[in-house]
Amino acid sequence: MKHKYLFSTMAAMVVAVLAPALSARGAEDKFTLARGVPADVFLCIEGQHNPEHAFVNEYWSEIWTAAKESGAGEDLMALVGSLIGGEQMTEVNRLKDRAAELLAGVDWSSLGGGEIVYAQRMSNPNFGQGRNVNMGPPDMLWLFRGQNAAKNYEGLVALIEGALVEIRTAAGPKAEWLAVVKEQRDGIPVATIKLADMPQMRFLVSLALREDVIVIAAGDQILDESLALLAGKGDKASLATSARYQAAFAKLPAPEDSKVFFDMQTMLMPIRGLIEFALAEGSGSNDVFLNAQDSGEASELNAQALSSYREGNQAKALELVQQAAEKAPKDSRILYNLACFNALNGNQEAALAALNQAVDAGCYAPQLISTDADLESLREKPEFKAALTKATEQAKAHAGADAEAPRKLAKRIMDLPGMCDYIAEVGYTKGRSVHSESVIALVPGAEKLPFYPVISGKPENAAFDRFLPQETKSFSVSGGFEIMALYQFVEDSFKIAGRDGEELWSTWEKWQQDANFDVRKNVLGWMGGDFVTVTLEDNQGSVLMWRVKDEAVAREKVGAAVEFLSTKLVEAAADNPALAMMSVRKSPAQHEKLEGFQNLFIGMSPQPVVWGVADGHLIFADKIDAIVTCLDTAKGAHPGIRKNERVMSEALVPPDSYVSVSLTDQRALGQELAAAIGMVSMMSGFASMAIPDEQARAMIGKASGILMKLTPVVSKINFFKSIASTTTFDGKVWHVHAVTHYVDAPASTVSAN
Repeated sequence: MKHKYLFSTMAAMVVAVLAPALSARGAEDKFTLARGVPADVFLCIEGQHNPEHAFVNEYWSEIWTAAKESGAGEDLMALVGSLIGGEQMTEVNRLKDRAAELLAGVDWSSLGGGEIVYAQRMSNPNFGQGRNVNMGPPDMLWLFRGQNAAKNYEGLVALIEGALVEIRTAAGPKAEWLAVVKEQRDGIPVATIKLADMPQMRFLVSLALREDVIVIAAGDQILDESLALLAGKGDKASLATSARYQAAFAKLPAPEDSKVFFDMQTMLMPIRGLIEFALAEGSGSNDVFLNAQDSGEASELNAQALSSYREGNQAKALELVQQAAEKAPKDSRILYNLACFNALNGNQEAALAALNQAVDAGCYAPQLISTDADLESLREKPEFKAALTKATEQAKAHAGADAEAPRKLAKRIMDLPGMCDYIAEVGYTKGRSVHSESVIALVPGAEKLPFYPVISGKPENAAFDRFLPQETKSFSVSGGFEIMALYQFVEDSFKIAGRDGEELWSTWEKWQQDANFDVRKNVLGWMGGDFVTVTLEDNQGSVLMWRVKDEAVAREKVGAAVEFLSTKLVEAAADNPALAMMSVRKSPAQHEKLEGFQNLFIGMSPQPVVWGVADGHLIFADKIDAIVTCLDTAKGAHPGIRKNERVMSEALVPPDSYVSVSLTDQRALGQELAAAIGMVSMMSGFASMAIPDEQARAMIGKASGILMKLTPVVSKINFFKSIASTTTFDGKVWHVHAVTHYVDAPASTVSAN
C-alpha cells in the first residue's frame, strides 16, 4: 500500500508547522479536543505535544536557523529589488516589517505547543429549483488548546485585521466590504471575516475563544456546533463519542503524538447524492443523437453557427449551418440545427424537411424536439408531429440496456473509493524512532465488489528476505496486485457503459487483431504482481526483480522489445539525431552464472543496464555482480540480510503473510539534496552563458548564487537513519506500520555515512 506516509505527513504538518512545544500536559488531558468536533466530519487530525518527540523539532529548528544565517533570504530580497525598482521595494520592505510586527503579536510556540485538531466536513448539496444545484466549499475547523490562549486570540484577530487593512488599501473602494466583525455569542468572543461578497455564496472564516481553546472555523455552522460541543451543549453528536471512531482506534496502539481519522463513507455521502441527482435529471430524457460528430470541418462550422445564434445573428447562423450540412449531410445534430435556424428565419418548409432528415439520420430526441422554443412555429404542422412521433419511437427502441448503463457505471466507479470504510492512524515515539500505525478497513461485503480481486492478493515470495543479501542497504518487497484482474475490471467497465463503451472496446480489440498483438497473451499473461528491489552497500549495485509466470515467454517478449529498440530506433536515429538519446545497443553479459543475460547501453550512457530472466523473475540491474549476489542468496549460497545486524535492527520484519515490506536508508539524504542543488546551480550557470540578454543573464547568475548558499543548509539534513514499513492484509483490513529512525547525536555533530 503506497499510502503509508500520507496521513502521517498530514498529521506532522499540523503538529510541526507551529514550532516546538512547551511542557507536556498531563496524560489525562491528551487527545480530548475531538469532543469539540462534530461526528459528521470525514477527516480529523489530532496532534499532542510529546516531550519524547521534541528532538525532531530541534533537528528541523537547526535547519531553519542555518537557512536564516546563510544569507539566501537577503540575497533573494535584493534580487526582487533589482527587478521591481526602488519605490516598489520600499513598499515591499514596509509590508515585510508590518507582517513581522503582526506576527510577533502571537506566541506561536504556545499556540502549537498543546493539543491541536484539524477537521473537515463536506458540504451537503443544495438542490434548488429546477436543475440548479449548489455545493459550497467544505467546512473546516481548527482547535488549539494551550497556554496564553487569550493573548494568542487577540494576536490572531489583530493579524487578520492588519492584513485586511493592507488588502483594502491596495484594492481600493471595491474591497471596502472586507472587514472583521466582532461579537459575543453566549459570552464567547467571536471575530468573523466574510471571504466572498456574492449573494449566492456565503463563506465565512471565524475565530472564537472558549476558555483555553481557540477555535478557527471556515463555515458558520461548524463554528456554532463546535462551541456547543466544547460547552457540553446542543444536540449535535461529537466525533469523540462516535462508536465508529472509537472502534477504529481500538484496533491500534495508544497514540502519543498524533491521531488521524478519515471516514471514506462520510466523505462520499454528499458526492453520491450529487451523482444520484445527475442521474435522475438525465433519466428524465431518452434523447439520443446518433451519427453526430464532434470534430472535423463540418463540426467547426456548426460551432460557428451556434456562436452566431447566441449573438442573435440568426441569418449568419443559418448560412454557416447550411455550409456544415453540405459537408456532413448525414450528421443528425447539424441537420437538427439546420431545422431550428430555418424555422427562426421563417423558412417553415425547409425547416420541416430538415427536421425529418435529422430524425432519419439519428436525431431521436423527442424531449428536445417537443420543448425547443426555436421550433415553436412548426408545432401544429403535420410534418412536425410525424417527426416527433418517429423520434419518440426510435428513442424508446434505442434506450434498452443503455438506459441503466450510466447508473451501473457510476456505481462501479464509486465502488472503487467506496470499498474503503475508514482509515485510522496513530503516531508515537520510542527513543529516536517515530512510529505510525494505521488500519484501512474495507466495507462489509467488499470481497463481492468487482475491484476486490485486483488488490486482495499476497506476494508469492513467502519469505520476504529470500533475495536480500547481507550487503543490503535498502530494499522493497511487495505483491498482491493482480494486473490481469485489473485488465478484466477495465474491460468489464467498458462493456457495462452501454453501446458506446462496447464499441470502444471492440475498436481496441480490433486494433490488437490488426497489429497481431494480444495484450493478455503478449503482456499480461506472463506478468506477476510481485516486485523486489535491492540496493547494496558501498555502491555494489541495485537490482529490480519482477516475478513472471512463464520464464520462456517473458524472455521472448522482452527480448523482442529489446530487439526492436536496438534496430528500429537506431535506423530512425540516422534521420532524426534526437532519437539517438533513446536508442539501445546490446551485448552479451559475461558471467558464468548468468546464461542469456544482456547488457543494454541506452543512448550515450557508458553504464549498461543488465537484464535477463532467472529464478522466476525478470531482472534489471546496474551491475551484473549484484544480480549474482541476490540469486546466490536465494539459493542459500550467500549470507542473507538477517546477518546484517544494523539493517535488521531498523527493519520491520513482517509475519509470514504480508503485502509489502521495505527499508530505505536515509543517511546520505542531506548529501544527496546538496548534490542535487549544486547540480541545478551549475547547470543554470552554464545555461545563462547562452542567454544574450545581459540583465537576464545576471538575474540567473544571482539565482544560481542563492541556490549555492542553500547547499550547506540542506547538507545538515543528516539526522535520518532510515524509513521502514510493513503492510499486512487479512482480507478485510490492511494494517500498516511505518517507522522513521533518527540518529542519536544533535544534527550539528553528525556526519553522514
